[in-house]
Amino acid sequence: MVTKRFVVFILATVLWVSAPVFAHHGGAQYDLQHHTTLTGTVTGLLWSNPHCVLSFDAADDKGVVKHWSVELHNPLVLTRAGWTSTSVKPGDEIQVTFYPAKNGAGSGRLYGDEAKLSLHGKRLPLETGEDVGN
Repeated sequence: MVTKRFVVFILATVLWVSAPVFAHHGGAQYDLQHHTTLTGTVTGLLWSNPHCVLSFDAADDKGVVKHWSVELHNPLVLTRAGWTSTSVKPGDEIQVTFYPAKNGAGSGRLYGDEAKLSLHGKRLPLETGEDVGN
C-alpha cells in the first residue's frame, strides 16, 4: 500500500512541476487567424532558448518606423533548418510574415502555416525539410 501511495505522490509531483512547460507553448497572445507581412531592417537576433527572437524596424504605410520583436523556433530547430547565430545580422533587409500580438504591441510569432522570412529576397527555411523556394 505504501508503494502505491508513493508512486501516486511521485506522479502528482511530476505533473505539478511540469505544468509550466505545457503552459509555455500557448499562443493566446497572438492573432493566429491573421498574419502580417512587413519589410524592414534587422536590429538583432537573440539566439537563445526557449525561443530565438528576431528584432527589426519596419515603416508603416505612413512612414512611421516601429520596432518589432518576433519569436522564432528554438536554436536547435533553426540549426537543423540550416541557420547559425549569424544567419541574420543587424542591417540586413528582411521581409517577415508573422502572427502579430493581439494587443497591438510590436511583437509576434514567426512559426506556423503562414510564417515566412526572406533575407535579401531569398526565403530562409524555418523548419527542417521546409520547401524554401525563392
